[in-house]
Amino acid sequence: MSALKRSGFRNPVAAVCLLCCLAGAIAQGVFPASGISIAAVPFFGAYLVIAYRNIARVGWVLLFFSLAIAVLALADGIETRIFTEAAGRIVFLSALLTAAAFLRIAATQDSVVVVAGEFLTLQPPTRRYASLGAGGHLFGVLLNLGGLGVMLEVIMKGLAAHRHEMDDFVYEARKRRMVSACMRGFSSIAFWTPFGIALNLMILTIPGLEWATLAPYGIALAGVLFLLGWLLDTVEWWRPPSARGRAPPLTGDLPGWARWSVLIVAGHVLVLGTAVVALDTATEYSFQTVLITIMPVYALLWLGLRRGIGSIPDTSRRFVAQAPGFATEMSVIASAGFIGLVALQVVPVEWIADHLGWIAARPVMTVVMVIMTVFWTGLLGVHPMISVVLLAEVVNRVGVDGLSPLALGLALAGGWSSIICMGPAITAVVYASSIVGERPMTIGLRWNGIFGLVSILLITLIIGGGVATGLL
Repeated sequence: MSALKRSGFRNPVAAVCLLCCLAGAIAQGVFPASGISIAAVPFFGAYLVIAYRNIARVGWVLLFFSLAIAVLALADGIETRIFTEAAGRIVFLSALLTAAAFLRIAATQDSVVVVAGEFLTLQPPTRRYASLGAGGHLFGVLLNLGGLGVMLEVIMKGLAAHRHEMDDFVYEARKRRMVSACMRGFSSIAFWTPFGIALNLMILTIPGLEWATLAPYGIALAGVLFLLGWLLDTVEWWRPPSARGRAPPLTGDLPGWARWSVLIVAGHVLVLGTAVVALDTATEYSFQTVLITIMPVYALLWLGLRRGIGSIPDTSRRFVAQAPGFATEMSVIASAGFIGLVALQVVPVEWIADHLGWIAARPVMTVVMVIMTVFWTGLLGVHPMISVVLLAEVVNRVGVDGLSPLALGLALAGGWSSIICMGPAITAVVYASSIVGERPMTIGLRWNGIFGLVSILLITLIIGGGVATGLL
């Protein structure tokens, strides 16, 4: 009983702390010179203390490194301004995840979204990669990491329901193919989604980079990776289990309007994105401020229109119940954002920039180095959030002639996208591992290793060629 009471007390306090961070980030965007974000940092710290039981190992590792970087920076005489900027970044990133949490709750409470996931999963083998790749991408755009979780849960639920119809070979083959398709589709959201961490972090870091400029190119590159994944899947499964007479088709009891559910989910992405871009254009506030304001408002309107005004209190209760469960995501994202900024004061960036001065006249070589560095450091366990910030700062200080903010942003997004479904220590792979019941090494390197390597080479060729020809 005491445990329940503690949990009952902890959850509302954790939820209040996150809402304070969201409110602080919005207020900071409305009043940029107010320093309100600094006042919200203690609430984020209190949240981590309250939800410490829910922080996974990767979160603790990054929190430890954050503390170590902070101590080194203080010992090195860091300016107060840097900690102020870091505080603003922590509060914004936690606010972005909090806003996305409301969107996630709204989506998972809508039966249309559930039916859309099941419809994509139950497609025949000839269309399954396309449907699951598109589903992983679409749900990832709408729900970020939570969207990947929703799709993987639907996949595993569907496989479990028909487990008795399949032998071990067919079961493992279907699981590998379906999970890989979903993760590959999810990985390419880094190229363009305005609702995720990757692009928002790059906009914060790269002067002159705008979402409206990058998005069309990012969508095109995401399409290229989708076709690459489909091609590799087709070659690997040239004779799938179904062609060998070993795999009966998956069946399910879906409503007649199931095929329209996918279009409805896509419509939510389109409407929400349009609203954010329109308000960003029409108001004086930053893209990030508009984004974190619109997302929870849209989520509440979504539920209100679908389930009535009476569903809003239920949404609040769900947010309170789930608040401590966001601790790993919060600790990883906030720590990586903090490290990426404060580490600039510890790492000899000026020394590195001086020794890399030769790249100032080599924009093609620069984008190749940037893409490969994000990819290989991610493979070694360094979160792209950290490498992206450090690399962007080094390139900015060097001042590479002929390298546009667009080309730099696409290069960083390219490295991020290629490693996100392959790196065994990357959050998405670890998260998928816990749902699917496979080791991160299996999902990352064995299932998606070839895709990751081929995709990084293709992205390097396209972006490097674009810079060389002056198209980017």
